[in-house]
Amino acid sequence: MNETIAEQAMMIILYAGNAKAMVIEAMNEVLETNDYEKAKEKIAEAGKELGKAHEIQTGLLFDEMQGKSDGNVGILMVHAQDHFMNAITVRDLANIMLVMNERK
Repeated sequence: MNETIAEQAMMIILYAGNAKAMVIEAMNEVLETNDYEKAKEKIAEAGKELGKAHEIQTGLLFDEMQGKSDGNVGILMVHAQDHFMNAITVRDLANIMLVMNERK
């Protein structure tokens, strides 16, 4: 894995980690304050972080499709993808939980 791709993997991890932390913080705040609107705002902020990670991922995919990549996927990139997908899952489940609790 070249240095540029390693840096991009680290950025995906950073953005995904930020997003996941924001979502967890939003859900904990809902438990304490019942402020669903504030939680939704924080989750939307998390979505912006996920968007940044997604932009990097998309760039990497396009590079590979255009033959600009050596095709080697290192464990760091696998780790980055794990963080990214987990953050998306946490965000999606948090949104579902907010809707479920608001319907009560």
